[in-house]
Amino acid sequence: MIPNEFTLFNQKWSIRTAIPGEMTEDLGQCRPDQLEVVLNHNQSTESIRHTLLHELVHCIEQKLHLEMTERQVDLIALGLIDLFRSNPELLELFEQGE
Repeated sequence: MIPNEFTLFNQKWSIRTAIPGEMTEDLGQCRPDQLEVVLNHNQSTESIRHTLLHELVHCIEQKLHLEMTERQVDLIALGLIDLFRSNPELLELFEQGE
């Protein structure tokens, strides 16, 4: 289940599905001015997961003014997916807090 919101750099962002006709070509969009991520529902579950992580990388990249290319953002997202699927204990480490 995809959450409706997340916090990044002490800002609350929303995650929502695009309304019909809002997004015809993109699989997802990061909208930093509105603090939202919008996902196109016309994709498989696996594709939505990838798209969400791709857009979350965009959120970080844009807030830090990194000016990464789409390819760089996509490759970072793919790398994170593989890293956390291959090493779930890493996620547990960060879930523990301080």
